Amino acid sequence: MAKPTQRQKSTQEAKTVCFFNNKGGVGKTTLVANLAAELSLNHGKKVLIIDADPQCNLSQYILSDDDFIAAYYADGPKKQVEPETIFSVIRPLSLGKGYNTNLPIRHSTAFGIDVIIGDPRLALHEDLLAQDWRDAKAGGIRGLRTTLVFHNVILQARKNYDYIFFDMGPSLGAINRAILLSVDYFVVPMAIDIFSSWALKNIGEAVKVWEKDLAYGLSNSEFPSEVPSFVKKSLKFVGYVTQQHKERSRDGNARIVEAYEEISKKLPAVVKQQLSAFYPQSMNPHLGEIKHLASLAPKSQTLHQPMISVKAKGSFTVSRKQAREIYQTLASRFFENIDLLAAQK
Repeated sequence: MAKPTQRQKSTQEAKTVCFFNNKGGVGKTTLVANLAAELSLNHGKKVLIIDADPQCNLSQYILSDDDFIAAYYADGPKKQVEPETIFSVIRPLSLGKGYNTNLPIRHSTAFGIDVIIGDPRLALHEDLLAQDWRDAKAGGIRGLRTTLVFHNVILQARKNYDYIFFDMGPSLGAINRAILLSVDYFVVPMAIDIFSSWALKNIGEAVKVWEKDLAYGLSNSEFPSEVPSFVKKSLKFVGYVTQQHKERSRDGNARIVEAYEEISKKLPAVVKQQLSAFYPQSMNPHLGEIKHLASLAPKSQTLHQPMISVKAKGSFTVSRKQAREIYQTLASRFFENIDLLAAQK
C-alpha cells in the first residue's frame, strides 16, 4: 500500500454524512468504518465518526480490545466509572443543563480516524427526542434545542474535520430523525433484496415531512437567539452502495445468482423513483458494489483493522487486494458525487 498522505484539515468546513437504511443487516457499519479508513489512510482526509447506533457495533469494530476496556471500564470491570460516549452528549439536555461543550472524541490509530463511541443507553433518550419533537414543530425552544442536539455537535466539530460520518440504526425513530435533520448528505447501503428497495420509499417520504415540520417550527420560534445557528439546505443524496450479494461461477465468470440479479437490475429505477428529489438527475447515484470477500470482513473485525490493512497471509492476500480496489473505487465515486452536490446552490 502506498504511504499514507499526511492528514491535514482542509480550509473548508466538514461535510456531514449519515449512512442509513430503514432495513437492517445491509452491511452499513462495515461500509462506514472501511470507507472512513480509506479516506483517511489513503486520501489524507480527517474523519470523525459518530456512533449513534445503540447497538454500538462500530465502536466494537474500530476500538482495539485494550481501548475498548479503557473506554467502557475506565477503572476496571468491577469499579466502573461513567464512560464518555455519545450518551454523554445528550444526557445534559435531559437534565436541563443545555448542550455538552466538551465532546468525548477518541482516536483509532488502526483506522486513522476519530470517533465518538456508541452507548446502548442512547436508546433511553428516544422518548425524550420524540416528546420534544412535538414541541419543536410548534416552535418551542426546548423542543428545538433537543431536536438540534446533533447539529450542535456538528457545529463544535466541523472546523476540525473534512468529513463527519454518522453510523445509525435502521429505525425511523426520533434519534435518527434528529441526525437526518442535522447532516448535509446521506448514503444508503443496500443489500440486493426486496426489503431494501421498499425501505427507500420510507426514507424519502419521512425526510420530506420532517424538513417541512422543522422549518415551520424554526420560523415560529419565539426566541430564535436561543436556538443554535441553523442554516441548512435540504438533505442531499450522495448515492447507494450494493453489497452482500451472492455469486456463483458460470463459464469461469462470477455472476450474481438469478434471484438477486433480477432485483439488482431494477434498483436504479427504484432509487430514481423514490429519491430523485434528493439529487440531480445528471448524477449517477450508484457508488459501487461490495461483494463477499470470503472471511476478510470477520477477520478485520476480530483484528480491529480495516479490510484494506488486515495483516494476514494466505487467502487474505487476495481478498485484501480486492478490498483495496473496491474501496478505492467507492472513494472516487463518493468524492465525485459530494463535489457535484456541494457545487449546487
